Formats: sequence, structure tokens, C-alpha cells
Amino acid sequence: MEKPKLRPLQVGVVDGGVILIDPLRITPEPIMVSSGAALLLSLMDGSRDIFEIANEYKNITGYEISPTEVLAFVEKLNNWYLLDNEDFRKRYSEITEEFLNFKIRPMVFAGEAYPERAEDLLNMVAPAKRMESLILAKPKGVVIPHIDPRRGWEVYLEGLRALYRSSADTFVIFGIAHSYISNPINALIMDIETPLGVLETDKESLERLNSILDFDLFSDPIAFRNEHSIEFPSVFIKALFPEREIRVLPFIFLADDPDDYEKIEDFVDALSKVLEGKDFVIVASVDMSHVGVRFGDNGIDEENLRFSDRLFLEILESLEAESLLSWYKMYQNPTRIDAVPAVYALMKFFSGKAKCKVLSYKISYEEETSSAVSFASAIIF
Repeated sequence: MEKPKLRPLQVGVVDGGVILIDPLRITPEPIMVSSGAALLLSLMDGSRDIFEIANEYKNITGYEISPTEVLAFVEKLNNWYLLDNEDFRKRYSEITEEFLNFKIRPMVFAGEAYPERAEDLLNMVAPAKRMESLILAKPKGVVIPHIDPRRGWEVYLEGLRALYRSSADTFVIFGIAHSYISNPINALIMDIETPLGVLETDKESLERLNSILDFDLFSDPIAFRNEHSIEFPSVFIKALFPEREIRVLPFIFLADDPDDYEKIEDFVDALSKVLEGKDFVIVASVDMSHVGVRFGDNGIDEENLRFSDRLFLEILESLEAESLLSWYKMYQNPTRIDAVPAVYALMKFFSGKAKCKVLSYKISYEEETSSAVSFASAIIF
């Protein structure tokens, strides 16, 4: 008998239950379920059939639920493609094919997180072109956020001011995977739509890089369909340099164990070879701590948040990648800093070859969810 297994989902706690959000948007709308149903979901890890789920639910709560009721709930989840099974994989393949047929990755957040009209977008980034920053160095790398720009545009601007000093024609983007990818790094080989026209990807370099690695960089193209950590920097890079002939190499990272970081090291070595002779700059599109009720905490532990961020930023400025990995192993990332794998790659790339300075830092609070997200900008020179 099938043992239902829930796919990786984003979960938000609300009064009366939880909200399930599919980061792949195969299930396009959020699904709200009761707290009792949420407990059933927690039992669907692929190790129990419907009879075992019903028995375990009774053992935990004292309330009896029939296997028939569990099965009806499983069928609902299956209709929403929330289970990791053949129905989901078939739908996943169909949507992936539809996405790749676009040839150009469409804009998703235009008109919301940033202007859809070219003129408005140019006006938005115009302050970044004014030489107000005290950092006069030409950047080798830049860190910017990927939070909604409406929540942290002043921090974006500090990073974009530094980036505007670059003469590069190749922009390497290190983003974060907000949905599951089967390898710790994935690359987007499609060009990218922006309000100022298409931003071209360097497909030849991406293919060469993929041929060097022992894993597939292109295993999960659908992960890029709604990935804002790639869309936001791509749009702002195009807006900074609308007349310059530029190309991008867009990557997303997701690392959960030490083996993933070994693959990141292999990736950095291979990327260094591919970039030889190119005028490039690396842009890390990352956020930092994610704390509060929205992320499963009882509330915001302000002291822990600031301590974690301060230590992380000190390690970033040191450009000592091994220190970051040691911190990660020792503290287990208690405030959910999502930047870790992308910043590890960035630090590994420039370790011993550059300096780093943090330019700006902010915590953005969500009062309605008693939650907070922090982020920063920095320059590597």
C-alpha cells in the first residue's frame, strides 16, 4: 500500500491552522488546513501507510480517525500535487517542458516588486549611478539582498552603487534556491526577460562548466520559474547598464550537508577555469536571518538575531570560507541565514585574493506575523 510523502513546502502558521505554499508553484495558490490536518501532514513522511497514519494520529491526540478519512485527505493532497509521487513527477515534467519552451524566462514580479515600465525602472536605479559611496574601488564581487525591494531598497542601493563601478561584461549571479533542487547548485540556461529587454545568458560558458562537473547543473530548470533571487539582480543589472553588452551566468544554491559543500568547492574550481580571461564580477543575491512566528519560532529573539548576523558579517568580511563552514557546523544556523551556501562559494572564490567590506545592514519587521528578515550589502575588492 502507498505510503504518502509530502513534498518540501513552505509552511506558515496562522490562527486555526497552517498555510501550505508550494515554492515550485505547481500548486499555484496557497492551501490552508486545520491544525489537526497539519498533524496528519507531519505523519506523511513516506514511512507510514494510511492505517499506520490513523493509528499514530490516535496515539498522539487520543482522537480516532478512520483510514477512510485519511485516504480522502491523501486524495485531496494528491489532486493539489502536494505529494511526492508519480502524479506529481508527471505534472512536474509537463510544467518543466512548458517552461523551457518559452526560451526566455518571463518576468514574474514586474509591476509589484519593481516597475514594469522601463522609464520607471531606470528612475528607480538612478540613485545608484550617483557616486555617493565612500568605496571607490572597482568591485570584484558585490553582495545585495533578494528581499522584496520595497522592504529594503536603501540596502540594495549601497550594493548597486558599488556594482556600478564595475567595467565587467560578464555578471555571475549567486542566488538561493527557494524550492527544492536535486543538486546543490543549478544554473539557468535561458535568457531573462526584463523591462529593458532581454538579458542574455552566457550559454557557452554554462555548457562548458557543466561538462567539467560530475553533477548536472541543469537538473531542475523549473526552480528558476519563480526564483526572485535571480530575477531581482538580473533586472537591476540590466537597468544599471542598459547600453552595455553584458551577459549573465545565473546560479542558485541549496546545501544541507557537508557533501554539498564539497560539491560547491568543485563548482568554484570549475567556475574559476571557465571565467579565465573574462572581465567579470560576482553578485551574491542573498538575505540573512529569518526569524519569528512565520518561520516556526515563538517570536523574535532580537538578541540572538543580532548576534548571529554580527558574527556572520564578521566572517564575511574576513573572506575565510572555512570559518563560515565551521560556524555553520558549530551553531547549525539558528536564525536561518539563507545566504550560507552562496556566500560560501563567494568566499571560496575570493579567499586570499581580495578584501571585503560590509556597506549596509537592515532588519525588516513584519508586525502582522511577529517575524523579521535581515539583509546586507557588501563589496569585495
